[in-house]
Amino acid sequence: MARRLLLFALSVLALLVLWLAIAASALAYDGSVAAAYADTYWQNYNTAWPSFANRGGDCTNFVSQALYSGGIAMRTSPTYSGDAAWYMLPKSGHRWTYSLPWINAQHQSVFALRYLPGVTQLASYYGVAPGQSVADHASQGDIVLYDWNNDDTYDHESIVVASDGANPDGTANWDLVDAHTNNRYHAYWTLAQYNASWATTRIVVLHIAPTTN
Repeated sequence: MARRLLLFALSVLALLVLWLAIAASALAYDGSVAAAYADTYWQNYNTAWPSFANRGGDCTNFVSQALYSGGIAMRTSPTYSGDAAWYMLPKSGHRWTYSLPWINAQHQSVFALRYLPGVTQLASYYGVAPGQSVADHASQGDIVLYDWNNDDTYDHESIVVASDGANPDGTANWDLVDAHTNNRYHAYWTLAQYNASWATTRIVVLHIAPTTN
């Protein structure tokens, strides 16, 4: 009898561990889903969310939507505050309440690097010229931050969505990005070709691990 109870308990425990593993996997970040979202809404904005295109720029709001679609969970107040909070929620009267890291590139960089587990910096460049190829070491669903005048404040953000070739070992170069304000689809990731301030621009790539949620 005791042996049967032990075997039953072990079976239940094994099923619980399996369920937790599946649940954790389901909640983890999927960069391909985030990229698909960006490809869908790079030009035709998702009306389920507010747009900031005419209120200082929609780039980070767009990336946040994609990250959320890919599986990053909101961090709402009052549980989280300051740059540790990351959310966009509706309130009465067709209005929204949100945290700065959801809509602002500089604040999102702090949120990602300081408060979002599994985020690491992959690359950093300064003064990349139009037509110049540089390695981003990115994966689909990673984010790119741009500081136009190298003053330690990020002004713009995009999301890595597609490959433009292969590395020497045959793995994909995820070098193409989507962005809002201005709207970009599968643009070379440095955006130097559109940037009159390329000579003073610092660019940083952040990797979001698949285990992040």
